[in-house]
Amino acid sequence: MELKKRSDFPENELWDLTALYQDREDFLRSIEKTLEDINVFKRNYEGRLETADDFTRALYEIEQIYIEMSHIDNYAFMPQTTDFSDESFAQIAQAGADFMTKANVALSFFDTALATADLAILDELEANPHFSAAIRQAKIQKKHFISPEVEKTLTNLAEVFNAPQDIYTKMRAGDFEMDDFEVNGKTYRNSFVTYENFYQNHEDADVRENAFRSFSAGLRKHQNAAASAYLAQVKSEKIMADMRGYDSVFDYLLAEQEVDRDMFDRQIDLIMTEFAPIAQKYLKHVAKVNGLSKMTFADWKLDLDSDLNPHVSIDDAYDLVMKSVAPLGEEYSQEVARYQEERWVDFAANANKDSGGYAADPYKVHPYILMSWTGRLSDVYTLIHEIGHSGQFIFSDNHQSYFNTHMSTYYVEAPSTFNELLLSDYLEQQFDDPRQKRFALAHRLTDTYFHNFITHLLEAAFQRRVYTLIEEGKTFGAEQLNRIMKEVLSQFWGDAIDIDDDAALTWMRQSHYYMGLYSYTYSAGLVIATAGFLNFKQNPNGAQDWLTFLKSGGSRTPLDTAKLIGADISTDQPLRDTIQFLSQTVDQIIAYTEAMTV
Repeated sequence: MELKKRSDFPENELWDLTALYQDREDFLRSIEKTLEDINVFKRNYEGRLETADDFTRALYEIEQIYIEMSHIDNYAFMPQTTDFSDESFAQIAQAGADFMTKANVALSFFDTALATADLAILDELEANPHFSAAIRQAKIQKKHFISPEVEKTLTNLAEVFNAPQDIYTKMRAGDFEMDDFEVNGKTYRNSFVTYENFYQNHEDADVRENAFRSFSAGLRKHQNAAASAYLAQVKSEKIMADMRGYDSVFDYLLAEQEVDRDMFDRQIDLIMTEFAPIAQKYLKHVAKVNGLSKMTFADWKLDLDSDLNPHVSIDDAYDLVMKSVAPLGEEYSQEVARYQEERWVDFAANANKDSGGYAADPYKVHPYILMSWTGRLSDVYTLIHEIGHSGQFIFSDNHQSYFNTHMSTYYVEAPSTFNELLLSDYLEQQFDDPRQKRFALAHRLTDTYFHNFITHLLEAAFQRRVYTLIEEGKTFGAEQLNRIMKEVLSQFWGDAIDIDDDAALTWMRQSHYYMGLYSYTYSAGLVIATAGFLNFKQNPNGAQDWLTFLKSGGSRTPLDTAKLIGADISTDQPLRDTIQFLSQTVDQIIAYTEAMTV
């Protein structure tokens, strides 16, 4: 499968960024104007923030600046992710990066003023619900503030600290070249996007195997450079943790999420020990149904029933998305229905595009979504996942200030994975015979839980071991990272999958490692999504509870937000309920298989 140039795709498969800025010149004018606004703000408030009233006035004014910065930052970032070979996109990205550094340095005095303000002033500010999340974070930062001069220097170095992620992202988009491979006399083109979106769950075992070997060989060529970038990332985080007086790099990275180390460890430990046997049971069933004597890492994304995996057009996907979210009510449906007409989504599977998907939130404009459409049902899951983020952005933006709109990273993946559960539920209800019902439940597992509850959770288990090395004053290279990943995969999958040295390269496939302790939050968010889904199915007010949850944004702590849908995440019960839900799903799939053979 050869990727086309971006210019070969029709306009309706590309996003429309004019809702943000008409063109590059409009974007550059906004940078100039926002820098002027920042300079005025600095003249008016630097050295003059003494009372709660002073801070209140400043907060309302700086909010408007932050909103413009949000627009500029998103616009700078997004074009380049569609085509890393486009020099004009690179120039836009650099202009945005330069602006963000200047803006953050110029405004660092305000962060310093908040961090050094009397606690009584912060308490008074936090009482204003417009600022609550920002002041909660300021109190956290206050405990680990260094000095105004050092803080300003660190802000100035932000672009340098972000360099490892930038290096990795560009390496993955432009340097990870995979050789062609041949099956039964036919030559297949391989790439990061085509492997992850198409070949890894291909129905032909030889295609899966040869594609995986080609893909792994392409990764292996860059393993030393990738390991060096990752080492730079975790070492810089450890340095920051020590400078700010945290007990460990884990505490430093979890502080912003407003959760503690116990919640992080619990998520990993329970899934690694109690969900692993359930996942193994399912994969052994997949192998049996597909006539495989053993399952390799090239096979683990194989569909249970490949013959039922239909081709899905972009228009078909729109219909599936809207029918799946309809039970949430007209208020939700009307907001997300706009995505096609307003061209929020960049569908084009073009060369040099960032792999995977994401949703961006330029405050109160509308969301944007990047993905690569290959016409598989898994693409519909990716789309409705990102629509889930988008719906949350819209409802939070409409009901919260800029300060309060952003959910904690701990549960930010809940709205997205909740929507995936709606899709699986809709599909199951459309069918009568056991085979089709089994198909729907299998995709609940593989497209929702396997990706978010396993893939990203195993990343987190891997990360925990890597950060522990750094905590102990040790270092690592590609060989050690390969060994750790292989051990983590082997521990989870047991005898269900043959884990080899190519599987060990999995740590090179995600940018999440450059985002702190983000990977584990997919499973944490999915626990909350499952709690919300079960509440939605069992409680007449479940849909309204979920909308209330979305509207809350980051105005509450993670523990208080989860209570809106009846989940107490201070305990392990929601996680155990999720594991039980998954166990029942696997048992039902097997029961459907048995019903087909009667």
